[in-house]
Amino acid sequence: MIESRPIVPQNDGWLEVRVPKNIMDDLWGMIDTAGRDAKFKLAGNISASKEMSATDTFKKFIGDVTKEYGEHFKYKASEMITMIPEGSSIQLNDLWVNWQYQHEFNPSHVHFGLYSFVIWMKMPVETTDQMQLPIAKSTSSCLSCFQFEYFNTFGQKRLFNYPMGKEIEGLMVFFPAVMNHLVYPFYDSTEPRISVAGNMAWM
Repeated sequence: MIESRPIVPQNDGWLEVRVPKNIMDDLWGMIDTAGRDAKFKLAGNISASKEMSATDTFKKFIGDVTKEYGEHFKYKASEMITMIPEGSSIQLNDLWVNWQYQHEFNPSHVHFGLYSFVIWMKMPVETTDQMQLPIAKSTSSCLSCFQFEYFNTFGQKRLFNYPMGKEIEGLMVFFPAVMNHLVYPFYDSTEPRISVAGNMAWM
C-alpha cells in the first residue's frame, strides 16, 4: 500500500453574496444622493462615477460580509490581519457608484486596501444575447462580462467570467483588493449598467 497524502496549495478566493432586499433599497437611496465625482481616482473608461456616503445599516452589513470572508478563507484572513497596524480595525474606506454605457469598459486593475467588492444593481443586457451580436464573432472576449484574472500553481493565467443579466442583479462579489479584475463593454443598449463598488481598509 502506498502511503500518501494530497497537498493543495493555498490560494485566494472570493465570496458571492446575495444582497438582501433591505440593503438593496438602502443602496438605491445612497445612489440617489451620491455626491462628488469619483472618476479621477478610478481606472475605468466609463461615463460617470460618484462617491457615496454609507448608511450605518450598510456599514454593518459589509462588516458582517468581511467576517464571513474570514470564516471561509481563514488563512487569507489571518495573513491580512498581520498587515493591520496595532490599534486599527478593518472598516469601509471607499464607496462609489458607476454608470457604464455601451462601448465603455473597465480595464484590468486592482484596488487599494485589504478587500474590495462589487454589487451589481442594474443590468441592461444579457451576455447570452451579446454573444450573438456580429461583433462577438471577431473577438474572444466575453462581451459585457465581469472577469477575474489569476494564476494557478503552474504559473498559468486563468480567467473566471461572470456573465451579465437580470439574474445577477443584487449579487455581490467580495475579494482581496489585489486581485485583478476587469469589465468588458456591451452593445446595442442605451440603458446604463449600474454597479456599486467599495474597498475595505485598516483605519
